[in-house]
Amino acid sequence: MRLFFTLVLLIGLARAYDSQLKGPGLSVELIAENRNIVPGEPFTVGLHIHHFAGFHTYWKNPGIVGVATALDWTLPEGFTASEISWPYPEKSLMATHPCHGYERDVTLLVTITPPHEITTEFVTLSARAIWMCCAKGCFPGSRSFQMTLPVSPDLIPDPSAKAHIQKARAEIPQASDQIHALLLSPSEGSDLKVKFTGIRAPQGADLYFFSGDHQISSNQKQKFTRESDGSLILSVPRSEYSPKELPSLRGILKVNESHYAIEAFPQH
Repeated sequence: MRLFFTLVLLIGLARAYDSQLKGPGLSVELIAENRNIVPGEPFTVGLHIHHFAGFHTYWKNPGIVGVATALDWTLPEGFTASEISWPYPEKSLMATHPCHGYERDVTLLVTITPPHEITTEFVTLSARAIWMCCAKGCFPGSRSFQMTLPVSPDLIPDPSAKAHIQKARAEIPQASDQIHALLLSPSEGSDLKVKFTGIRAPQGADLYFFSGDHQISSNQKQKFTRESDGSLILSVPRSEYSPKELPSLRGILKVNESHYAIEAFPQH
């Protein structure tokens, strides 16, 4: 139901605003950190997205509007591809609708694991990328990629691709040993309340929680209040599209320019 609503809304907005900002709004390429493949050695590839001014694509949880970028792989026998590792998202707008995505250039990372034995001299990796790129209007797009790499015993780095990939790795939020999150609200309630401790955030800091599991939508106002012990309480309505009775709340906490991976569990 949510996806149907999103697509109908995006199509309507695109018809209303296409004349003001023309698509496609981006350029994309598939890159690999190495110029070859070593049997049994995992390596990283990335979908590098350059956004034209005024355009954005979407994070894994776009919010009230949008469709997340996806990669569909076709790999030789014995090869596997991981799920996408997502750099931290940004708050953006689809027309007047708040959403979660990327306006900056970004690289979505995937780990490819080859088998320990490869009998061919070259290996071809194929992927189809699907995205929704929006400004005042939306432009769905897709592109098929093929990457053919030689098989050899020693890794040969690709410096230009490695720079994009290293930047993306630095943008993937990690958990902090100092920050702890406690889910104060019941799993079936209409509101969410989370207590954060260990956050070094001055008064007036830019605080925002990007919900990674669809429990919080992008169009809900988030309220942070500071307790006497220095902890912060987030209060926000639960999304109408939230999955039911999840045991925890997962997402990314933004504190000014820092981003932390968070999983909040209820108190036992």
